[in-house]
Amino acid sequence: MPSHFRRRAVLAGAALSALPRGAAQAQAPAQPHTSISVRIDRDVEVLDPAFRTGLQDGNIVRAITQRLVTVAPGGKGELVPDAAAELTQVSPTEVTFRLKPGQMFSGGYGEMTADDVKFSYERFIQPGPGGKESPYKAEWANLKEVQVTDRLSGRIILDRPRAGLFSIALGDVAGSIVSRRAVTERGVGHNTNPVGSGPLMVTAFEKQRQVVLRRNPAYTGQPAGFEQVAVRYVPDPKTTELGLRSGDLDFASLPPSQAEALRTAAGLKVEQQPGIANIWLGMNVEKPPFNDPKVRQAIRLALDVDQMLLAGFNGRAPRANALIMPQVVGHWADAPAPKRNVAEAKRLLAEAGHAAGFKARVLVQNQPVYQTMALVAQALLRDVGITLEVDAQDAASFFSAGKGETGKALDLFIIRFNGKLDPNFLAQWFTTGQIGTWNWQRWSSPEFDRLLDQGSAELDDAKRAALFVQAQKLMEDSGAFVWLTYDVGIFIHRDWLRPALLPSGIDWAMDRFAPA
Repeated sequence: MPSHFRRRAVLAGAALSALPRGAAQAQAPAQPHTSISVRIDRDVEVLDPAFRTGLQDGNIVRAITQRLVTVAPGGKGELVPDAAAELTQVSPTEVTFRLKPGQMFSGGYGEMTADDVKFSYERFIQPGPGGKESPYKAEWANLKEVQVTDRLSGRIILDRPRAGLFSIALGDVAGSIVSRRAVTERGVGHNTNPVGSGPLMVTAFEKQRQVVLRRNPAYTGQPAGFEQVAVRYVPDPKTTELGLRSGDLDFASLPPSQAEALRTAAGLKVEQQPGIANIWLGMNVEKPPFNDPKVRQAIRLALDVDQMLLAGFNGRAPRANALIMPQVVGHWADAPAPKRNVAEAKRLLAEAGHAAGFKARVLVQNQPVYQTMALVAQALLRDVGITLEVDAQDAASFFSAGKGETGKALDLFIIRFNGKLDPNFLAQWFTTGQIGTWNWQRWSSPEFDRLLDQGSAELDDAKRAALFVQAQKLMEDSGAFVWLTYDVGIFIHRDWLRPALLPSGIDWAMDRFAPA
């Protein structure tokens, strides 16, 4: 059945194309390679679109589910048809859809229906079992309801217009369609034994080791490029480097120091692109002495971001001075770039009653990049009398340390958040509602929250950009953030493998990885 996409005006998101999913990639000739091993540096936890714990979960969810439309691999962010036969933006607050018939969920859970679409989207904005809310609720900001008009058709109704409706909500992981019956029947078991309708399906989930994906025989679209994709958890970069050299791994992302050594390795290709991530040093503004703005400003002046980046990234990662990177609406081009000023830092500490300094702890993930930058920070802060302990933890411990009551005990931390080409996505983690979840600074600004809410409904890019510059100025005034870098994406893969990276680089379409 042909797919028809109509929009009366370009109101939000990227333009739709009438190409079938993945049609932009030529069919590869037959190759002896039928399976690949893909490395991730954080363990898979929850394969549920609404409650995923991070990028590693989302990349698998993207491969095992369908969306009405989906982002095509490549750098343009083009949206192509997926589960929808028709998708029409009737007005800034209404989108109608009609599903292709015969799209089957795995595990015997039957045909995808409009009720599954309703369930999949509304669970982002409605509390789940036990009152638990989706941490990704903001991705479906302004959604009022999904109305089912017949078995395969419905209407998506918004309270207000939504910038990023197509690119962030409908076309990405938040738009993944799950089976209402499967999620209801399996409960928490669905997190590790998910049901989907996409090109790949989960056949094994081994905690702390790997998730194995195989082609879904019921999928009627373009088959996945490989019969099997093993997504392997390998936290150590050096072990990853050895795995790439030996052939145990076929694709990985590595920091510059490890990637550089592989540029001349036989049978491997190294590719690089600008990062779409935030790496920063944050401070817990609720805990003394960091509740004093003068202390926070003193720490910012005592640090040297350029030195930290030179040590952690071999000088290959660009410096960041604010939240939003240059390729995203709302980039603050003239954001201040503080220079180190030891004398001023000491003066501020003395005014705050800490002339003799104090002891503090910085939490980092036990990866060389973060540990190295933390050690540089340790030496720099020593010059102003602050004795800094570096607490390096494994990924699981690290990413739980800032949540709930435990997060109240944090002093400083260096963290990396993966991003997308949307300012609301980048900023959503710093709202008041994210305190205890991802807002580890525990910083609260009602004005910041208001600006984000306003920005989510603003369809004029210039006006939206102005709102997000204002929001970033509030973050700057707080003194709680020392922006380090937007990262750099370095990917290493077999020369016979063609990866399928989405515009961010850190989002992958593993079902579209194919023989070169």
